[in-house]
Amino acid sequence: MLPHGQSEKPLDIPKELWMMVDHLYRNASHQEDLFQQPGLRSEFEQIRDCLDKGMHDTLFGNNHSVAEALLLFLESLPEPIICYKFYSSCLECSNSYSLSSQIISKLPKCHKNVFEYLMAFLRELLKNSRKNHLDVNILASVFGGLLLRPPPGHPKPDVAAKRRAQQFIQQFLLDENGSP
Repeated sequence: MLPHGQSEKPLDIPKELWMMVDHLYRNASHQEDLFQQPGLRSEFEQIRDCLDKGMHDTLFGNNHSVAEALLLFLESLPEPIICYKFYSSCLECSNSYSLSSQIISKLPKCHKNVFEYLMAFLRELLKNSRKNHLDVNILASVFGGLLLRPPPGHPKPDVAAKRRAQQFIQQFLLDENGSP
């Protein structure tokens, strides 16, 4: 099971998210091309049914299907993990870990917990980069646009905005020394 930080109390996060991340942590840490290869559409319904029923130990689907289901789950949230109201601020401070951390600290508790949980999971995946071929750029690119989305009515992100969203996420995938 993915460590929940220093405290014994588990983080308050949606059970569906926990189930998918836990499945991937236990079964896909060494999986090549995770988050880069599509899942099987035929397996999404089974995965959804398992999530709805809370059947954690029987989460059906190959690793790529569970990974894509996780991405679809994050994309379908009515409010992204990093709340809409922080979107512009995050892009503006994408080159300052200190300022970026201050924004994360202002997120509602559940959003902050989910963000920290996902970053811990992604850092764990990076520890296995020799086998799974994931790197900070790939993960930041995949998750940047899902966790940090423009508010409704805001122009679609251009290349520069997408790059800044990626940089924002990248900061949390690296340690203080700039290493994964």
